Amino acid sequence: MDLVHVSTTQDSITVRDLYADVLVPTDGRHQRLLDLDEFADAIEAGQLDVATAVDGLRRWQRFLDRHLHAARDPSETWTDFPPQRLRDLAALPSPLGPVVTAPG
Repeated sequence: MDLVHVSTTQDSITVRDLYADVLVPTDGRHQRLLDLDEFADAIEAGQLDVATAVDGLRRWQRFLDRHLHAARDPSETWTDFPPQRLRDLAALPSPLGPVVTAPG
């Protein structure tokens, strides 16, 4: 899973990867947070503004608490992961649109 920032206009939806990821193994191992150093490097280099970073970290913690940590003390089963509300989105035909990669 990736931490992303979504912005919209009347004609487009832009999804920006905000560096931080979580690896969720399906074999019972605990999840791993990845690339927080890249997140910090982007803030330090001015590639990620503080307001977007703060919002991302708060949303990231809510996601972890709601979908990966909730009712897991420890348990043999996952909580709502992948989230039920994403199943309709995951069922849409791909690709949803062209992928645009910003330089840098």
